[in-house]
Amino acid sequence: MQSFSAHIERMEDCEAILEYVYEACREEAALWFSYHFTPIFESPTSKNTFIWARDYPFELQKKYFAEGYRELDPVPQLTLDHGYVLTWRRAMELGASDSDARKYFEVFREYEIENWAGFALYGPRNRDAFAGLTFRDDPECFDEGRLTHLHTMLQTAHLRICQIIEGAQPDVSLSERERQVLVWMGRGKSAGEIGKILDISSETVKTYTKRLYDKLDTNDRVTATVRALKLGLVEL
Repeated sequence: MQSFSAHIERMEDCEAILEYVYEACREEAALWFSYHFTPIFESPTSKNTFIWARDYPFELQKKYFAEGYRELDPVPQLTLDHGYVLTWRRAMELGASDSDARKYFEVFREYEIENWAGFALYGPRNRDAFAGLTFRDDPECFDEGRLTHLHTMLQTAHLRICQIIEGAQPDVSLSERERQVLVWMGRGKSAGEIGKILDISSETVKTYTKRLYDKLDTNDRVTATVRALKLGLVEL
């Protein structure tokens, strides 16, 4: 764990940090990974919550983002409210009295995500986040030390991301086109996809991306997006 923490502390790229912690979680038999960064004073289901995910089935992602279930997802808030780690079954119990929560759990039950756990991640000045992991085996059968180890890794990564994000400059301003490019970057689109959406070339998108990185003092899209959210420059 000391080597993990030391490596994280040397990293300056938020996307690289998330890739690193994702690989570490895979070594603990995690199959799917998501990280949800909530802007200060907003809820985890806010449209401005930044989500970075790996390996979730396409159909599940489509339903979650395109069909409005992201706004209904009760799990991040339940996890933040009820402890550091929350399993899927426990979340269902806690949400049983809420009709929207029951609807959410019923819809997503078909994706066989019972072997899932949520981790509450707390940062300075209410910069909280949430991570969700799906495993090969039931996390309720894990020994406490294994879940604590996972939570410690995720919390370490989140705190480092918070430190990096604090480097944002308060006087940054974006053109309308830069803002459009950044919004689609935050939604996970590639330069080619953004070019098609905005009817510009991918090379032009890359030029705007470089300008964004310069203005937001970063070299990766995750840091750029979250810093812009912090400064109120964009909404996702």
